[in-house]
Amino acid sequence: MQKDFQAATATDLHVRNGKLGTWTTAPSARAAHPREEHLMPLMVIAGAAGPDVGRRAYYDRIGGKRFSGYEFG
Repeated sequence: MQKDFQAATATDLHVRNGKLGTWTTAPSARAAHPREEHLMPLMVIAGAAGPDVGRRAYYDRIGGKRFSGYEFG
């Protein structure tokens, strides 16, 4: 798995929460998500998932940009 996807797929709950909490440090984070509410669904679902590991369920490129969807449980 690519390093930039580990925020949602880390197997250690504390690592995942730490990475999600510092999402603004990821390359191009603000360019991809200019406002925080773009990531709120991921944050809520990851929090509700507890220790369940996330997995990438969707991936595509549109206009040269990557888009991914994750599921937990």
